[in-house]
Amino acid sequence: MSAGYPTVRGLGLALLALEVVSLASVLLRLPVSVHRTIAPSRVARLDPCQGRLALTSSSGRFGVSLDAQDRVGGRPVDIDVPWLAPGETREVVFDLPTERMGRLAIGPMTLRRNGFAGLWLRVMDLGDTRDLLVTPQLHRCTGVPSGLTRGHAGADERVERGGTDLTGLREYVPGDDLRRLHWATTARTGTLMIREDSDPSRAHLTVLVDDSPASTREPGDLDEMADVAASLLRAAVADGNPCRLVSISGRADVDLPAGIGVAVDPVGVLEPALVALCDLAAEIGPQQPAIPALHGTDVLVVVGSRHSDRTRLATIAGGLRPTLLLVDPTAEAPITWAAGAATLSGARARDVLATWDAVRS
Repeated sequence: MSAGYPTVRGLGLALLALEVVSLASVLLRLPVSVHRTIAPSRVARLDPCQGRLALTSSSGRFGVSLDAQDRVGGRPVDIDVPWLAPGETREVVFDLPTERMGRLAIGPMTLRRNGFAGLWLRVMDLGDTRDLLVTPQLHRCTGVPSGLTRGHAGADERVERGGTDLTGLREYVPGDDLRRLHWATTARTGTLMIREDSDPSRAHLTVLVDDSPASTREPGDLDEMADVAASLLRAAVADGNPCRLVSISGRADVDLPAGIGVAVDPVGVLEPALVALCDLAAEIGPQQPAIPALHGTDVLVVVGSRHSDRTRLATIAGGLRPTLLLVDPTAEAPITWAAGAATLSGARARDVLATWDAVRS
């Protein structure tokens, strides 16, 4: 009998070890299904945006305690996840940071399961990522100064043709001049279509953004500049002026036609410029400035930051006299003159635009 005792004891220890391993496997598993959504997938800078987690734990003897962490543009965002009882479903809502403009990658998310007294830990990465487009803020402001008309000197041939240059089509609405019907499209589609022609009396606005590394050295510099640029472009487009967005790096060059779709959706017309500004928020490496020619411009506005070289910006346009709009909290006066150009400054984008409105009114 004594000879069999060690065998029985060994068998008991083996069964105990097996039970411990079985318990450990239960604790280390992640018995929960997770579904994440982002709403909306596109948002203006500083507007609220939320992520949602739908969590469902598996039915069984144990509940689950989780920690969650998402990533937004590479930055961690901690998410408070409540205890889930067996078979329970919970929805967790968490805020996403939108203070920076650009294309932000959301994810991957990390889930960590906590065991008793923190002794057991299981980490699981959810590899899916979602894109969040954070566009510039749009502030109300005035567009191109009223009463300014195009002159033929220095204007390019495409714009000078004016009323004979087709820029788009739209459906007929009562009151439209039937002489402006586009017969070829009307015959093909069976719908009355009105031609939209460029107007040589509409001044052409060019907004040049200083996205050089020297001017965007601090976080948020480009964000505020983009707010100024986008707001000016929307105001000008809404007034029916043709516009162009250009960056000093040459990475952005977008033409916005005059008056197409403005009555329905001014922001829709602005879409290519908003996307181009978001793309400027990508990391800027070594580059050689490649500013496109600015011919055909009647009003040139250069948007920069406190770090911009004002003299360089004032002379970069050749014979044009630009208006410099600088986001500069250190500016002592809202309006100054340098190198023959007016410089309007403000601590934030809305302050710069308020000075613009005061000058243009």
